[in-house]
Amino acid sequence: MFAKLRNAIAATLEHRRHPEDLDSGVLYIDALSQVFGRGDKTMLRNMRKSEVGSRLLDERQMILEVLVDRKRLRTLPPGSLGRAYVDFVDTNQIYPEKMAAAVAKARSASGGVVPNASDEVAYLHDRYRDLHDLWHVATGYQTDMAGELGLVGLQSKQTGYHAMAVSSLISAVFVALRGRPDVIRLWYRGRRRGKRAANLLTQDWEALLERPLVEVQQQLGLNPLPVYRPFHYEDSPATEH
Repeated sequence: MFAKLRNAIAATLEHRRHPEDLDSGVLYIDALSQVFGRGDKTMLRNMRKSEVGSRLLDERQMILEVLVDRKRLRTLPPGSLGRAYVDFVDTNQIYPEKMAAAVAKARSASGGVVPNASDEVAYLHDRYRDLHDLWHVATGYQTDMAGELGLVGLQSKQTGYHAMAVSSLISAVFVALRGRPDVIRLWYRGRRRGKRAANLLTQDWEALLERPLVEVQQQLGLNPLPVYRPFHYEDSPATEH
């Protein structure tokens, strides 16, 4: 345990030096997961007690295959979740297949260690990863650092992903030290939203893509949407040198 804690501290310090670097972020989460856990049991329990979740576990359809079909998503009606999602990824140039490949590459290059997982758990973590940007759209958090922390606060509350909860809180504290203490409040409110909203991982997002975004948000208990001031590291002076 001492070695795992030492690795977690080292990874935290490295990520603090490069907070927006994917490689250091992957190593950071992997190291914290060894100490705090990834929420595997909570995610599986939530899925199995849900009719939709149980079906998803049985079928194991890869949501990535649906999300990369942007040609089809662009044919969905304006105002639908799927249309809003494809507009979001086009605007931000963040495509799920590229993110999945980049995470795999970063994990391999960084030496990050992920515990052995069952096929069901591996499927859930892939689905969790691939749905991240769709959840940005559904929850109203943008891709700035404040929005990321609000969303991860919500996600980690629902999944019991303690490593993500710890890492996002640490990041929120670092942002607060750069003059934005309100981001800690945004993170905490994300946690509260996660508690009262429907469990996002157990939803049939393949079907929800065709529904109006406002209806999806109402159905899942995601209202009211967050109002916050974005934060970007490059726009804020560092407190350390």
